[in-house]
Amino acid sequence: MYQQIADDIERLILEGTYQPGTRLPGEHELAEQYEVSRNVIREALKRLKEHGLVMIRTGSGAYVSLPSTKSVAEALGRLIRHNAEGISIAHFYEIRRMLEPPSAQMAALRHEPADLEVIIAALQRMEHNRNDSTAWTNADLDFHLAIAAATHNPLVRSILDPLTASLRKVIAAGHVDPSGIRAGLEAHRRILEAIRRHDGEDAYQSMMNHLTDSEQRLSKLGFNLDT
Repeated sequence: MYQQIADDIERLILEGTYQPGTRLPGEHELAEQYEVSRNVIREALKRLKEHGLVMIRTGSGAYVSLPSTKSVAEALGRLIRHNAEGISIAHFYEIRRMLEPPSAQMAALRHEPADLEVIIAALQRMEHNRNDSTAWTNADLDFHLAIAAATHNPLVRSILDPLTASLRKVIAAGHVDPSGIRAGLEAHRRILEAIRRHDGEDAYQSMMNHLTDSEQRLSKLGFNLDT
């Protein structure tokens, strides 16, 4: 019960109902609101404190904290997992198209030699492990995360991190289709080459094309995120 209450308060914090710096309702008020004991409320507040979302001031109450990028990423990840049944594959790829093509464009313009080495290494691991679903999935995921890191904007990775569990599912599901493996490798090569050439427009379009193709293939397979 305390976890459910912590999740609900966390949702209200993330939605802006409780703003950073404001005091949450007192234990007694929350206990009445959720129809539980004050001990349950204390446990819920303890969990929120562990997640970096509230600060407990002895004798004063619980106050909404200014969350770090890590705590926000973790919270968004939990929010996505708790609402998986309401998130379709179309929703998931819609948000990917909002994030990843611009990230590829930024990576093309901003990457440093070390960034490129990480992206290349991930692609090489994909090529080497095309018959190993787990290794392929890890390498593919690392490829996309390396592009996010190559933007040199820490918020990009913080926003993408909560999606990694779902990304892992999507990549693994696509690996069952041999034609998808071949198409995925070719798409990743095109993305890499565009980034290598510092061609932001081509990197953007290549990533967009890859996501469109990936979504279409998974839709044909009848893939669902909540499975």
